Amino acid sequence: MTDHLKSKAWKGPTIQEIAELANVGPATVDRVLNSRSGVREKTRLRVLGALEKLTRERSDADLPLTIRLYCDSGESFNAAMAEAAAEVNRSVPGVAVDGVYVTTSEVEPMAFARQIEQEGGAADGVVVVAREHPAINRAIRKLRSVDVPVVCLTTDLPSSRRSAYVGNDQYAAGSVAALLIGHALPKERNSILLAMSVPFRCQQEREMGFRRVLRSDFPYLKIEERVLSDERLESTCEQVIRYIEANGHPAAIYNVAGANRGIAKALESVGKARETVFVGHELTNHSRTLLETGVMDYVISHDYAGELAVAVRWIRDSFRGLMAEPGHSQILVHTRYNCGL
Repeated sequence: MTDHLKSKAWKGPTIQEIAELANVGPATVDRVLNSRSGVREKTRLRVLGALEKLTRERSDADLPLTIRLYCDSGESFNAAMAEAAAEVNRSVPGVAVDGVYVTTSEVEPMAFARQIEQEGGAADGVVVVAREHPAINRAIRKLRSVDVPVVCLTTDLPSSRRSAYVGNDQYAAGSVAALLIGHALPKERNSILLAMSVPFRCQQEREMGFRRVLRSDFPYLKIEERVLSDERLESTCEQVIRYIEANGHPAAIYNVAGANRGIAKALESVGKARETVFVGHELTNHSRTLLETGVMDYVISHDYAGELAVAVRWIRDSFRGLMAEPGHSQILVHTRYNCGL
């Protein structure tokens, strides 16, 4: 417990203000500030993060930086990013993140690009999760031309001349998936189904890493086909069922995109959920359930809130002249035994 928290002269934020920002009850804040037991470590850190954020912002004359987050993805990933934004707003001083979340299957790239350019131009910084598209690259270049810092998150857009990229080395993530599947299957010729969606660079890089490791380490395993989904549950399920009906069930499925539930539903409907090695990306409430029930074998993921925090800190620090390229974040591998959120 630090001295300034114990001091009777403490003039910092009220317990109610800290509770509201940390999304906990006042009694929990009181326990944390007085070092009493009965509070989980994760909750304790959230309360202390909220306290630090409120304290620093009140000690600064400047208002928090306004950062716009634009996220083009499936529903589960968007929900995870919204939670990450709420966590960053609770814990990172000097920033206020405002998120825009659009569903990949419903995005019109030209309209999304206009929104990024028009609204992003009024912000202090922008964070983008988006597909490769000329209009989106052009919108980011326009923001950079007026000195708005732009960080690409999870999936990179190097042609956009963005300021920085924060996320996994996706080529390495695909390589990890190949290694997991290769060791899970017998050393004999087998087929693997690859599921993709729209042209996100992260998916393309995952596929390249996956193919490289199969060629070098498991040459008897072949990718026979690719299923292109729109990242929606029902349509992805239908696509996979049609593939299985026409080609038989694959020994393994590697999903570089979203809609893990759609693939799981297809495998369950044809009675092959326990006979197919299933590896996908992004640990969400849905993919955690699929791991726990044994439908998915591995989920390759990353720390959403941690990466977003790095992105907004990079933007904040760029105003102080600190602009070093962030390193890649840690690749996380989850099984049914370590999939707690």
